[in-house]
Amino acid sequence: MSARAHAGQPPQYDAIAAPYQRTRESPIRRYVEAFTFFGLLGDVTGRSVLDLACGAGHYSRALAARGARCVLGVDVSPAMIELARAGGEVPGHVEYLVGDVAALPPLGPFELATAAYLLHYARDGAELDRMCAGIARALAPGARLVAINENPAQPAERYAGYLRYGFEKSAAAPRREGTAISYAMVSGRELFGFEVYHHEAASYERALAAAGFVDVAWHPLRLDPAGALALGGAYFDEYLANPPVVGLTARRAA
Repeated sequence: MSARAHAGQPPQYDAIAAPYQRTRESPIRRYVEAFTFFGLLGDVTGRSVLDLACGAGHYSRALAARGARCVLGVDVSPAMIELARAGGEVPGHVEYLVGDVAALPPLGPFELATAAYLLHYARDGAELDRMCAGIARALAPGARLVAINENPAQPAERYAGYLRYGFEKSAAAPRREGTAISYAMVSGRELFGFEVYHHEAASYERALAAAGFVDVAWHPLRLDPAGALALGGAYFDEYLANPPVVGLTARRAA
């Protein structure tokens, strides 16, 4: 999750980059998030990939290791990009750039864009439009966007029940377009938090369509069978029955 800067302040993740990166060790992120993400991506062999909201480069490196021809990781947080650049060598060509997706310089064109935890950092519809337009400009015609995103269909009254998974989620009532959603997380002995923003599914679909995307689709989370084997399927039941995030895919029109 790559957080946005607010009113001239540093991005949220500059202060919490290291503890946030350690949440990669969470079974939810390993056996649900990553399994869903790579399942939606399919084969990336030989593709040029723009990894947006790359954070500390976890997925950038994984994409290269899975055969991507080149990967450019972009994140608004300098602290996250510093961690990404210190993340070690991997097979393939990986570079990193500090940048705001809503105001990207000319890039690409790329054959694939990934956005694990990006679009829900848009504070309003105008910023969501700029993000989607920035992604589209960097993609070749026909290129796909694969995202993990805040679940717009989750009722606000169900923002509970995640303590066993290492986080809490809350929002002020009544929830509207642009309402801040707060996450409080635990990483080891460190407590930290960040905010994302609520948008209805129709708002995401409108912004993507306005940017030139077609075939917009939402996808449920999936559990890696290895996770069920390691921890028992019941461990994941509460999370999967009330998913806080979902998959989102789209394709830039040819």
